[in-house]
Amino acid sequence: MKPAKRVLAIHDLCSFGRCSLTAAIPVLSSMGIQACPFPTALFSNNFTYGSFVFSDFTDKMKGFMDQWEKLEFPFDAVYSGFLASLEQMEIVKDAARRFADREDAIVVVDPAMGDDGKLYPVFTPEMVAGMRGLVEKADLITPNYTEACFLLDRPYSAEEPSASALETMCRDLSKFGAKQVVITSVPGKPDEIKVASFDAENERFTVHSTARIPFATCGTGDIFTSVVTGALLRGETLDAAVLKAMRFVSRAIEYTMATGVDARAGVQLEPCLKELMG
Repeated sequence: MKPAKRVLAIHDLCSFGRCSLTAAIPVLSSMGIQACPFPTALFSNNFTYGSFVFSDFTDKMKGFMDQWEKLEFPFDAVYSGFLASLEQMEIVKDAARRFADREDAIVVVDPAMGDDGKLYPVFTPEMVAGMRGLVEKADLITPNYTEACFLLDRPYSAEEPSASALETMCRDLSKFGAKQVVITSVPGKPDEIKVASFDAENERFTVHSTARIPFATCGTGDIFTSVVTGALLRGETLDAAVLKAMRFVSRAIEYTMATGVDARAGVQLEPCLKELMG
């Protein structure tokens, strides 16, 4: 039997409200992969509650990496999500250099910067430029449609883009350096949402559609990228990984909506995780 693959997951940690590490860890674990948390910050709860208490972990991160390097801990992937500063982006680059600088390891960057055509309040033009520098180090990037527009410095439109326009965006994003590109939350018809993917190694471009579920909650992007990362580490193709992630996220959102819980608490992952096993 082979040992479990190991992912260095660089995200913030929210004690309440499933997102970031509390989404990535259970998803990857359910897929038979060890998720090693590397928190950028510790939060009492996620941002959707309007107020929170937090502790920035940035100044501790280099010391952690020094210790792991001293102990020669191996990782099969370095995977980053929301990063709140240019300094944290540089730390992810350093982690990729230290722990994923070999052919059989991958670097996954979810360039979480905004949604619905707008940047998150913490992000500045300088940080967008910094994120462009980070995605250059990635093997896989998973921006949503808004983030893809910002990375490419192109105007955002809520209108449904053509397949050829989407393919051009994916190909242009791959020119930053990533072999694989996935664009999520692509505008579609009123009752659907699209995901586009491009694998530069085999020149394969695909667009998949799924039903738009009227339930807005946090952490769905973290869940999506975590499923894709886990599937790739298990040897699945990018196309198969994207389909698996789409179906799982939709299933988890539908389940959560049916329970009637407060959407701010995030997707109810726990009852759905068994669908990722095996």
